[in-house]
Amino acid sequence: MIRFLAYIGALFFFFFICQQHTSAQVRLSGMVADQETKTGLPFVSIVNKRTMTGTLSSESGRYYIEALPGDTLEFSMLSYAQRQIVTPGMSTTQDVYLQRRLFELQGVNVKGINHTKDSLAMRQEYGRYFNYKKPGAMDVLKTLPANPITALTYLVPSKTRKRKEQFREQLVYWEKEKYIDYRYSPELVAKMTKLQSPELDSFMHKYRPGYQFLNDASEYDLLLFIKQSFEDYQKAKANKQ
Repeated sequence: MIRFLAYIGALFFFFFICQQHTSAQVRLSGMVADQETKTGLPFVSIVNKRTMTGTLSSESGRYYIEALPGDTLEFSMLSYAQRQIVTPGMSTTQDVYLQRRLFELQGVNVKGINHTKDSLAMRQEYGRYFNYKKPGAMDVLKTLPANPITALTYLVPSKTRKRKEQFREQLVYWEKEKYIDYRYSPELVAKMTKLQSPELDSFMHKYRPGYQFLNDASEYDLLLFIKQSFEDYQKAKANKQ
């Protein structure tokens, strides 16, 4: 009975701490952009160094994150130097500019995008999120005897845990999108259809294949898909005339 009351007391204490923690949070939003071109950068990782949770910038480079005043936010992206900012004392809008890294290339031939290499690099950099697993009933039972406070946190909905889960989902989603872009490339589609931008862009957007299809499809399957899609596109275009 005494141990049970101790668990209940710990639970109320945890709720109190969480309430105090969330009440002081501020909102930081803005644009993450290339320092030279001032164009928005998509899929930039924004991580709170204190909580080790974060988010990604949108396709246009917009970002939004909540943090406590004084928290350090780290902005990072492959091929760019990391940038850190300190969360101000009140909600505000702040644009962040990243400097592109310069590499010396000595006799190196530039080749197409290596999706596998980029994917492995991203999974290594964000391993803590890709490997994150939501605590289950067995985790609670194993942790409860030795550390009841930690076990109780598994049972209580946590903003921190929810952010980690959402961040992991975003990383997996954009990894799949990058894979689609890698195989369903403008160069390949233009070669098959002879289309040029902006018509090429419209066609690719309309007939963009799904991740599961491309993951299972051979090169022949993909070429056949583009060929059949282009035939449908030409028929639809002719009917409008």
